[in-house]
Amino acid sequence: MQLGQTVLLRLQGIASWFGVVNVPMMDRQLYLFGGTSPWITPSVNWTAVDDRVRGGSSQSYLALVPNSTHVCFSGTLDTKTLGGAGFASQTTTGDKVWDLSAYDGIQVDVIKGQGKTYTLIVKDEVPQSKRDDGREISSVNWEYDFKIAENSVESEQTVKVWVPWSEFKATYRGREKKDAKPLKKAEIRRFSLMMRSFFEKQEGYFELVLASISAARKENVGCEH
Repeated sequence: MQLGQTVLLRLQGIASWFGVVNVPMMDRQLYLFGGTSPWITPSVNWTAVDDRVRGGSSQSYLALVPNSTHVCFSGTLDTKTLGGAGFASQTTTGDKVWDLSAYDGIQVDVIKGQGKTYTLIVKDEVPQSKRDDGREISSVNWEYDFKIAENSVESEQTVKVWVPWSEFKATYRGREKKDAKPLKKAEIRRFSLMMRSFFEKQEGYFELVLASISAARKENVGCEH
């Protein structure tokens, strides 16, 4: 065994001894959902956070695609009830914290997107206290919008959406937050997928089929979108 491998194994052993769980140092890609990691586990689930919390009528769902490791994020985006605004989203739940500081960004592998614009969101903080209705109190979102060309729907090739950490934009309650503290990549606590109206630019039924979401290093990304 080479010296570098010996040191790596010793470091991993020390981390395990003290209960520290980090991603393997030699991994160039870490599947978070899909691929080699399930979308739903006992510690991580997904739940709807739609504009119904503000009196809207949009709905979203996230379901496993039969006989595959893919999921389908789908639903109906309503823009009439809230006067042009509207959103439908699915977000992770639970207390899991991802240390992704060894990676350069997030990669989303898309199977189908319908030519619509979607938003990927990560959060590094979740307030411990909750609202009277049980919902989480608002905190800073880190967002990235991406559009999948409609002709990719018929393609058999997965579309890779590569998002460097620097491309995530901090927002608070839908507005850009320019004075936000830097994203804590070692303490990622939430992932979300969102469909929003962008003030009536899109509405109606939507369907996004995903193969996986992973953390990756730049040199591991095959192509960019």
